[in-house]
Amino acid sequence: MQNLSADAQPSPLTCPDCGGGLWELRQSKPLRYRCHSGHGFTAASLQAAQTQTAEHALWSNVRALQERELLLRRLASVAQATGDHPQAEAGRRAADQVRAQVKQLSKLTQPDENIGNGL
Repeated sequence: MQNLSADAQPSPLTCPDCGGGLWELRQSKPLRYRCHSGHGFTAASLQAAQTQTAEHALWSNVRALQERELLLRRLASVAQATGDHPQAEAGRRAADQVRAQVKQLSKLTQPDENIGNGL
């Protein structure tokens, strides 16, 4: 850390590998970042790592929501079979809401051609 503070300034970014704070190296061309544990990035490699981390997080959330929808529909089916029609309907409504969330979140996983232009 002492060496970093002599050659770099703290940045508001975090390391995609370990989650530690990144330091922006002074007078570095191309622009470079380093974390306290030694992970190093150029601006381009940091952007690529952030993109990969964000995409992984989005798909993990999509999968979790899809599983939640499956469980809600299964619970609604069991409620219907046992004659608890109000609970079955509530479960189906909740599952429909989760499905809508999945659709919205899935839209975020589509590539945006404008991101990265001009960097």
